[in-house]
Amino acid sequence: MQNSKYRILGLVGQGQFGRVYCASVRETPTKDSRLTSQLVALKELSHQKAPTSEFLRELWFLITLQHPNIVTCRALEHTATGRYLVMDYCEGGTLRNLLKQDRPLRMLEGLQLIMGVLAGLDYAHRRGVVHCDIKPENILLTLGSKGWSPRLSDFGIARRLPEIGTTRLHQEISPDATVGSPAYMAPERFYGLYSPMSDIYAVGILLFELLMGYRPFGGTPGDLRWAHLNQRLQLPDAIPEPLQAVVKKSLEKLPARRFASASQMAQALRLVMYTPAVRQLGDCIIPWENSAPSSTKSLKSETESELELEEEKTSDRAMNLLQTATYSLSQPKPLILPAPLTVLVATETYLYAAVGTEVKVWSQPGNQLLTGETEVSVSMPETVRAILPASHGCCVLSSQKLYWLNDQSWEPQCLLDLGLRQGPDACKVAIDSDGRWLTVAVPGELRFYSLATNSTVGDREKALKPIATIPLPEHYLPELMFLDRRHVLAIWPDNEPKNPQTTFRAYTRRGTAIGSVQLSTSIRQVLLTPEPSYTLLGIPQGGKAAVLLMKLWPLKVARIPLDSFPVSACVANWGCVLADVGGEMVVLNTQGIQVGNFSGPAAPQAIVPWGNKGLVIATNTDEGSHLHFLDIDV
Repeated sequence: MQNSKYRILGLVGQGQFGRVYCASVRETPTKDSRLTSQLVALKELSHQKAPTSEFLRELWFLITLQHPNIVTCRALEHTATGRYLVMDYCEGGTLRNLLKQDRPLRMLEGLQLIMGVLAGLDYAHRRGVVHCDIKPENILLTLGSKGWSPRLSDFGIARRLPEIGTTRLHQEISPDATVGSPAYMAPERFYGLYSPMSDIYAVGILLFELLMGYRPFGGTPGDLRWAHLNQRLQLPDAIPEPLQAVVKKSLEKLPARRFASASQMAQALRLVMYTPAVRQLGDCIIPWENSAPSSTKSLKSETESELELEEEKTSDRAMNLLQTATYSLSQPKPLILPAPLTVLVATETYLYAAVGTEVKVWSQPGNQLLTGETEVSVSMPETVRAILPASHGCCVLSSQKLYWLNDQSWEPQCLLDLGLRQGPDACKVAIDSDGRWLTVAVPGELRFYSLATNSTVGDREKALKPIATIPLPEHYLPELMFLDRRHVLAIWPDNEPKNPQTTFRAYTRRGTAIGSVQLSTSIRQVLLTPEPSYTLLGIPQGGKAAVLLMKLWPLKVARIPLDSFPVSACVANWGCVLADVGGEMVVLNTQGIQVGNFSGPAAPQAIVPWGNKGLVIATNTDEGSHLHFLDIDV
């Protein structure tokens, strides 16, 4: 936006009153070249769709209600083209986005999420505010070390109670008294009546939908009105009896029979979570049923239906690739290397492995079997710490120097003497896929180089040219990766128990800082996926077993729960593979949906793609290292 301190990064949502954007606060780089780009949400409120009274109503509620489970309004922004509420940015999107994923939560995680919603509501109710439009679209999510944290948003049709703290029903005499979402409206709302118990009823619908994957009542607005007023609630046997009692009480037809307050419902849920019947199912992934009965089909707008249809088509195309896949060893016996393997990486052309001071290279001619005779073995002067593949060769990092290996001669060329004596982790390096740009992190500095072909000797050697050096104030080095040919990403995971977080900071290949984003969880491994918009796969440190799909700009995060903790992972053009310590492999497509699983060798140290549809799995044993070659036949 012109003449504004905010820079819009992308559209993240669209409501009935306007669009919602992810934006960063324009800031001048500090002396240490850091950009602390804070992300905010800009909620556009058009004059045509949101009259000034509605605009001021929501602004008043958001400024008045300050709670961790309610979105905070930070400022009001007026431009020549519109007016915006500047609010906290929630990288997890809406609860609706989460519910549309394939089985996205464990049961106890879902109950904790509902308790967060109730905490925000209890705070609002105690201050005389009834939300009146609780639904998944109005619950935003932020990611923490323990999972999702909900935040109530969209107070555009909220109502103030005539008597603060009262639980009596009140009537709105305006012509739009029953405005809201019929699928989540309490029976009395259809008569223009509202109270805190009306919000509790909507939370009951949310809880049912979270557990089962569909709402208890559905149909046209007329059908919904009749169902909320008259239809008896039917609860599947899959829901434990103590939890059924909470759902039933929250969805009583008469307000007086429901929980008297949000805190009372939260306390009931807290007690339920400690019952044996619920605890033994706590790690079960919900919803238990993914398809709604025909009687509960909900009414969608034409635009929403078209968007969901397109998403289903995209997901189907990706799933069909691996749905019928079979997995088999392309090589009956693993290839045995005489010493423990420290590095395994692959490109479309070569497979590289580091064993002590040796780099072993194999070509990839259509998944043919590997034998000792097909490998190239390169002796390095020092122990190999990392291999960074590029076109027509690779960079090899030792504890002291950086070398270039060219596929014409495989003779090591020293590119850079790092002059480090602080230990094996005193340097991090990234190279772009073309082998033309290099970024090196050493204590206190981030260095940028161009890596050009030396014209005097042809393609056999590279000439390293310094471009920029910027200071790094952090006491530990970031992991580095090139997002594309022009941008490099520095990643700082921090596993501080009280405040775990991961910072992502982007630079151009010439060292210009672009901006940064931060997640409130520590990520121990990050892989770049082939998806557009800089999408990363991240494995969190600690907490429940899960992986994250992270779209950086604008920041969006999807959390995918797993049955076990992954110790190795790789990304291919058809999806990703995750392996636990027992060798159980899970295959996810590019949308993060699980489409296959199989058993591989135990204790996999590394996994890399092999050719068009294969994998190489490395394990270390007392005898040395074993390379297992796997075909995925689609």
